Amino acid sequence: QYHNKSRIYLTWDAASWHRSNALVEWADAFNTVNKANRSGPIIEIVSLPSSAQFLDVIEAVFSAMKRAIIHSSDYQSEDGMKIAISTHFRERNEFFKHHPRRAGKKIWEIDFFKDYNHIRSGNYREW
Repeated sequence: QYHNKSRIYLTWDAASWHRSNALVEWADAFNTVNKANRSGPIIEIVSLPSSAQFLDVIEAVFSAMKRAIIHSSDYQSEDGMKIAISTHFRERNEFFKHHPRRAGKKIWEIDFFKDYNHIRSGNYREW
């Protein structure tokens, strides 16, 4: 899908599980092959600063999922919750395929995040 792009940026925050040597080695090997063949994108890993989750677009997606699916829920089993999460992402992805919007249209000032009640609902259907 991104074969004709020159670069793919992979961002991750300072979470300990984001220090994956295996992924870095894979990206290095991938980049070596693409540079040698002069085809395909180069993957650049960009580490975000500590305590800057708001810069990582996926954090907003996960936060929205938690608000829409997990908070105030009473699933009968772990499997029930997993099904609800999978359904949420499948429906969300289908929605955005038909109603595409660019993520991160602007960088919010830090004061925007001080009032948590000001932030929109995590349920994309309410936007």
